[in-house]
Amino acid sequence: RAWCRQAPSPRVLTVLRSPIMACEVERTDAPYTKALQWDLPTASLTHQYANIYFARLANLRKPVLAAAKRRWGELAKTPVKTLDAEPGSAAVIIGTVYKDMKRKPNVLADMERDLFEDRAEAEDGASNKYCGEGDRLMIEDESGRIALTGPLVQDCALVTGVVVAVRGTVNEAGELELEDVCLPGLPPQQKLPQQTGEGGDHFVALVSGLHLGHESQDMLPLEMMREYLTGMLGGSAEQAAQARTVRLVIAGNSTAGGAKAEGGSDASNLAAPDVMKRLAQAEQQALAQRVSLLDSFLTSVAASVPVDLMPGADDPCSFLLPQQAFHPCMLPQATRLETLNLCTNPHACDIDGVAFVGSSGQPLDDMMRYVPGDDRLGALVESLKFRHLAPTAPDTLGCCPFTTTDPFVLKECPHVYFAANQPAYAETLVEGDDGQRVRVITLPDFGTTRTLVLVNLRTLECSPVSFAGLDGDEPMQ
Repeated sequence: RAWCRQAPSPRVLTVLRSPIMACEVERTDAPYTKALQWDLPTASLTHQYANIYFARLANLRKPVLAAAKRRWGELAKTPVKTLDAEPGSAAVIIGTVYKDMKRKPNVLADMERDLFEDRAEAEDGASNKYCGEGDRLMIEDESGRIALTGPLVQDCALVTGVVVAVRGTVNEAGELELEDVCLPGLPPQQKLPQQTGEGGDHFVALVSGLHLGHESQDMLPLEMMREYLTGMLGGSAEQAAQARTVRLVIAGNSTAGGAKAEGGSDASNLAAPDVMKRLAQAEQQALAQRVSLLDSFLTSVAASVPVDLMPGADDPCSFLLPQQAFHPCMLPQATRLETLNLCTNPHACDIDGVAFVGSSGQPLDDMMRYVPGDDRLGALVESLKFRHLAPTAPDTLGCCPFTTTDPFVLKECPHVYFAANQPAYAETLVEGDDGQRVRVITLPDFGTTRTLVLVNLRTLECSPVSFAGLDGDEPMQ
């Protein structure tokens, strides 16, 4: 049996072999660099959202055109504007997709509807989806918009905001008979550094959805995860492996949101959160208690392992993407430690030469409302091929009205790409045409799955670590 105490240094694990004997295991260090493209010292909310679509199209036009030339040859060398496409002739158009869906919430229609009239439920009961029968796809550029038609339209898993190239023929009705679609594909990628694995592989731990302060939360799995990360759990072999975990990334929803927080993804609820609602005094006190619990948890963990903390939909941070980091005054104890890194959502960093990019899950949750089915991993892979972290923003996903650039465009391909707070764990390895290799992960909600994910920085392989199955352990409701 082994006992442990909290390490006095962030790089040392103190392992007690008996109540009076102790040995120290040094935690492996790794170079770390954080990207700053989503840090917004000041954000203006007075601009129109059309500018972000113009910037997105301008940023992605060149890679889309290059992909179209490889796919279609000579025909793609002279793409036309939507209003210049001549009826009866083949044409290639590069533009932004718009998906017209009857179930998508409409602010103007809601204002016209009687105040006490309830929203009609979807006929098929799929109230978590915007898509349905009769949806239409359109593509638009700086000149105008043209509707897409044909059998291929129903097979396209496209969402609003995606920049693509389409090939087809304009019919007499002025619609483009769709023949093929070309995506931007994976962006260029830096090569992984050569690691020999001497001394053991290095790992990064990913977790999301702690929901500290939730009324039905069982603290035992969370406490076991804390002890696992700090080297207080297991024998000497396990603790030596834990010492090679160079960083922990907590990807959003660390606190329980609202009086009745729900674990996991909120994609089953179409109602937008009332971000303008003023909290009653009791709610403010409950929120302060949840943040205090998070402060205590981070203080104990960050004293042993470097931590990246991202905000999520349930956390008391800004609502619009990119969500800004927790304010240091909310975590007075934990922020005294240099090993705690307050990050934005989305978050990008380089750990030991491995590029990580991910979000707390809101972009993927919103994308799933545009497509039938529930293949979340497949949708996340498609967003990588779209070269965009949040294509549905700002249409149905709140974001800041950027004017000259779209910061969510992926200009470089990461090695690890994740979306957090998902209902279940899944992963796959995606390989690009130019040799890119990306580990794509849907990171599960810890409150419902009790699962943490370890990523091997040498092989990019993933290992889920489950803290479920304990006596009396029940998922959050």
